[in-house]
Amino acid sequence: MNTLALDLGKYNTVFCDYNFVNGEHEFGKVKTTPQKIHDLIVEKEPQTVVLEVCNIAGWVVDIAKTLGKETETANTMHDAWRWKNVKKKNDREDALKLAKLSAMNQLPTVHIPNKQVREKRALITYRRRLVKYGRGIKNALRAIFSREGITTVPKGKKAWSKTGLRWLRTHAKPLEEITDINQLWRG
Repeated sequence: MNTLALDLGKYNTVFCDYNFVNGEHEFGKVKTTPQKIHDLIVEKEPQTVVLEVCNIAGWVVDIAKTLGKETETANTMHDAWRWKNVKKKNDREDALKLAKLSAMNQLPTVHIPNKQVREKRALITYRRRLVKYGRGIKNALRAIFSREGITTVPKGKKAWSKTGLRWLRTHAKPLEEITDINQLWRG
């Protein structure tokens, strides 16, 4: 019975093939690509694949589950995962710690949702970011007019209606048409 613990990196992944019956283990390294991770799991035939939560954990868990393997994803924000008292920290030590904590049932884990849920959440997060940027741009435009002493800016949502946008365009000019440095704000 063995556990395959993965310390995922952007380019390379260090793994620890850990036998939880006798504690024997071996380390290795593979490129962090879906094909190489798949091939590693097929080659090592672990009972469980253990990894840290990170931005690529989703597709690694998908591969492991497709291959019928149990997965555990470590919650790196949990106190059991703190490295403050450890003098020697490296990728091998991370992978071994993952394997040992898993073998002792002491690994604090997080749930990795399926791909469809992850995609939907990513879309919602991206949209939220765009709305925030849009709000920031609107506030910056209002600040420009305020700085120039123009107080006739349409209020609230009216500024972003067709009429409000037409009003904004009357004050805007392409940068190449601005000859007076004091009018750069119109660009």
